[in-house]
Amino acid sequence: MGSPHSATLLLFQVAGETCAIPAEAVKQVVPLAALNRPPGLPPVLEGFLNLGGTAVPVIRLERLFGLPPQPPPLHAHLVVLGRQEHPFALLVSRALDIVPVAPEGLRPIPKGSTFNECATAEVEAGGRAVPVLSPGRLLLESERQAIAAFQETAQRYLDELEPPSA
Repeated sequence: MGSPHSATLLLFQVAGETCAIPAEAVKQVVPLAALNRPPGLPPVLEGFLNLGGTAVPVIRLERLFGLPPQPPPLHAHLVVLGRQEHPFALLVSRALDIVPVAPEGLRPIPKGSTFNECATAEVEAGGRAVPVLSPGRLLLESERQAIAAFQETAQRYLDELEPPSA
């Protein structure tokens, strides 16, 4: 594998674009499942995944990035990011591969060139520059707070569905 200072990235596609995210931020990749979709969700929020009794918000990256909306493909994936305080999932067209990248393979993106500094670097993959996304910078604080309020309601709903333990 790579040197101790190399990065490991998960490559995925969203709306025909390839992106990457640090693999250490990824808790798991799961096939798209039925989602709870309460009324009044903001456009970037597709719904909530019941992941072992936890309501995990599912973000539509193409909506977040202003790309043309597309229905999820039949074999879409959810990339669950679980290394932060409030886990969330990204609805992606397809998870592609996990790749090691040497430090010299990560090209920094100048500050101020992406919204909210959500892309921190780019790598070469398939002959194209692929942005490396920062999980903690994908959402603005106001978006995070709004989603947390919906998540709290979705979690209460899930908790009410659980049978009482003996």
